[in-house]
Amino acid sequence: MSNVSQKLVSGSALRVANVGAATLISVLILPFIIRMLGDRMYGVWTLVATFIGYYGVLDLGLNTAVTRYLSRSLATQDHEESNRVFNSALRIYLGLAVVVLLVAVTTAFLSPFFAKSRQDARLFFAVILILGVSLALQFPTRVFTGALEAHLRFDQTAGFDLLTLALRTGLIIVILLAGYKIVGLAWVTLLSGIPSMAFSIYYTFKELPFLRFESRYWGVQTAKTLFSYSSYSLIAGLANILRFQVDNIVVASFIGLEAVTHYRIAGALVQYFFVFMSSIMGVLPSVFSRQEGAQDHKAIRKTFLLATKIAICITCFIAFGMIAWGAPFIQRWMGSKYTDAYPVLVVLVSAYTLNLWQGPAASLLYGVSKHKFIAVLNTVEGIVNLALSLWLVRIYGMMGVALGTLIPMVFTRLFINPAYACRVAGVSYREYARRMGKTLGIVAASLIAPFVLSMKLVRPNYPSLFIAGSFSLFAYGIALWMFEFSPEETELIRRAIPSREALPPAD
Repeated sequence: MSNVSQKLVSGSALRVANVGAATLISVLILPFIIRMLGDRMYGVWTLVATFIGYYGVLDLGLNTAVTRYLSRSLATQDHEESNRVFNSALRIYLGLAVVVLLVAVTTAFLSPFFAKSRQDARLFFAVILILGVSLALQFPTRVFTGALEAHLRFDQTAGFDLLTLALRTGLIIVILLAGYKIVGLAWVTLLSGIPSMAFSIYYTFKELPFLRFESRYWGVQTAKTLFSYSSYSLIAGLANILRFQVDNIVVASFIGLEAVTHYRIAGALVQYFFVFMSSIMGVLPSVFSRQEGAQDHKAIRKTFLLATKIAICITCFIAFGMIAWGAPFIQRWMGSKYTDAYPVLVVLVSAYTLNLWQGPAASLLYGVSKHKFIAVLNTVEGIVNLALSLWLVRIYGMMGVALGTLIPMVFTRLFINPAYACRVAGVSYREYARRMGKTLGIVAASLIAPFVLSMKLVRPNYPSLFIAGSFSLFAYGIALWMFEFSPEETELIRRAIPSREALPPAD
């Protein structure tokens, strides 16, 4: 297997390890944070963090554009084009960072108009301003992260994320124990990310020494090309806000701040699910861009089908575990007070599962510049999602908001999205449906043993959950390895894993 494949597997493995560590730490530390802040103040923190997250749309979708076009130029070793993309993107991001700062300062000064008390206004002012500065610093750094990922150094970007995670975790504990509450959490967010930003810049120039800061590489045409690609990424990003990030606001508006914390329990778990799968599949857009640049359509088709099969196999097991073990886990993790989050969890897991099955399809469309379709589809789905949530929350409360997310996904992710992706990949929808239907059948059969084990072993304590999960994963993995993956696919996966002899010597 080529060094490229080994880079991808190593990078993906580190990304998964990073997400696993982040999930474990978040699971352990979330009860501590809620206990230190209280339900209401944690609800406030969740809403402010959600609001600041909307600033991310000022990225304008450029991050995906940078990775897309740098991947192509690096694949053809066109250093001049790489420099044009790098310098043009950096200038644009520096300008956007200034915009983010201006928006943050303006929003902070408007705090008295949407806060209920003077104390809340001061709190919002400090938190919004600090988080705004943190986001502004991240914007130009995205160019360097995009360059490293275009170079397939996902292992390095994952390592930087691990560093940030370690710093943030330690600082959260110290800050909360010192009594600094929400403002302290905002400072932690800002300070913990600075070392990783510095390392991203350093290693970009180490890995890609031909990159230069030179004004001659700034090009209006290159900027237009980036914006042409990123405009649809921006629309898709705005649509994703409607699909995934307005739930907390709907819950707060119709039920209350305390309910936000309860809904957040389920939301946090499915977010871990989403980020974990994204860490596995996040290498694919660069792969599809390189294959398209080389005009290797056969490789695109093969990668698309195999990646979709792997996504279904992994996603289904995680979804099964969250549904089968979710209730006792929440009871042990957060306490019986929060078990009302479990029905919401079941609905959200079902929605995210359908969405994550189509992760490789989305990666393909982004990788070959066909993501206009995703922008349109996500926008329609997001509008329907919001409308359903606003209607159903009045009838079913938190469950209604979750159903608003699930219902439109059933149609878009089972039928519309895969049909278009198949056309782009050169695969007939009938063949795709036949292959994936077979995979789902084998997955369902492979989950029988984990289901029986769960019925026998699961209790609301960590040892029984760990034992049930370990035995279930082993039984599921063996069944899939024997009956789902062909010898060719098994060999492909085995050879992609770098052996000790294949690894490069340490520097």
